[in-house]
Amino acid sequence: MIFLLALSGITGIAGCAITTAWLPADLRWQGVQCAVFTLIIQGCILKIIPLDRDGSGLLIAAGLMLSLWYAPLIAKETRKLRVHFRIPSVPGYLLMYILCLVLIGASWFPIWMVLR
Repeated sequence: MIFLLALSGITGIAGCAITTAWLPADLRWQGVQCAVFTLIIQGCILKIIPLDRDGSGLLIAAGLMLSLWYAPLIAKETRKLRVHFRIPSVPGYLLMYILCLVLIGASWFPIWMVLR
């Protein structure tokens, strides 16, 4: 189980690197920030959730991998929102981190519902 989660984490980080490379040059650092923030929060969630030896680890691994793949795209969407609503820099970063939490919640809530 731990091997599966470690493998999905590595795959998610590789996907994050690929997704970050697709971003414009001025957004790459923010994409990395989103991915690292997502990885840290998911690591904290994994410390709380007990790891079983059944197939539920596949759901956890899939949620971890998919949210890490799409985390850098949050920086791109945040920039669109900042430009459209004329949001200053610091609240824009807060919005970016809030959207990261929304992504984590959207990926973990269905998994939590299945595992309960």
